[in-house]
Amino acid sequence: MRAYVMRHGRRIEVEVVEPDGPVHRKRGFKARWVKLPGHWIEALKQTKSANTLKLAYQILLAAYEDRNGDGVVVLSAKTTHKMPHTSRQRAMRELAQLGLITVLGGGHGRAYRVKPENSRQ
Repeated sequence: MRAYVMRHGRRIEVEVVEPDGPVHRKRGFKARWVKLPGHWIEALKQTKSANTLKLAYQILLAAYEDRNGDGVVVLSAKTTHKMPHTSRQRAMRELAQLGLITVLGGGHGRAYRVKPENSRQ
């Protein structure tokens, strides 16, 4: 197969090399640990729900691994390790009331999008 590239105004013929096997895509960064902010520790002492703690940890981990660089975390079933949607909603509301996250959108069949709060309240 013939292909051409342009270099300094000249057309150069190049050889196209096809891969032999499947092409492996680079996966995203996978964090092994995350720092837990002190104001999160103090706020999470107020909850008695294990799901709220689990969701808080998942949000911090996902925000640390942030692939888009915008700090927004999508609370999909995959992100929350298949936590039931009712538990996820209740825990998300509780985290928002504690001032740890801001809910940006979602609901009605769509995954919620949240942003962790970094400033002290």
